[in-house]
Amino acid sequence: PNSKDRTKLVDIAIGNVYNGTVISLTDFGAYVDVGSECDGLLHVSQITRDVFVEHPRQALSPGDLIDVRITKVHTGMKKMQLTMLPEHVLEDEDEDEEEFEERIPLTDLALDDELWGEIKRVTSYGAYVELGAVRQGWLHFMDHPEFEYGTKPHDLMSVGDRIRCW
Repeated sequence: PNSKDRTKLVDIAIGNVYNGTVISLTDFGAYVDVGSECDGLLHVSQITRDVFVEHPRQALSPGDLIDVRITKVHTGMKKMQLTMLPEHVLEDEDEDEEEFEERIPLTDLALDDELWGEIKRVTSYGAYVELGAVRQGWLHFMDHPEFEYGTKPHDLMSVGDRIRCW
């Protein structure tokens, strides 16, 4: 389509959902045409929280029609950031960022400190754990006390599980 038929970035509203077409895939995400003057970037971390997506080709192919939400627009640089994540997931992440000031600095933690945490996301390799620190913890599924060969992370861990770790 002709560029004069496309929506200008200044007219794109953050938070709106658009139906777009996957144009190309890169190691870090997918470029999606939503009918604006430039394609938007859907970062690999913004595709899903259900499974770990190492490369966008695991979930998307060029030509796929997908619904995306606009998260950021930079008109001067002609850039647009997109997400496929549900709005409540993004709101939860925003709340976590707002609590950053109240979090434990990494310098206040020592090796072998015992902490309680909550599993926030389970991937193909393990889980991200909210510990109250400035960074989430990572629990590789082979480090889980009930791990046995052939076991998958989702068999051992679920979002919302409270765990003790050190």
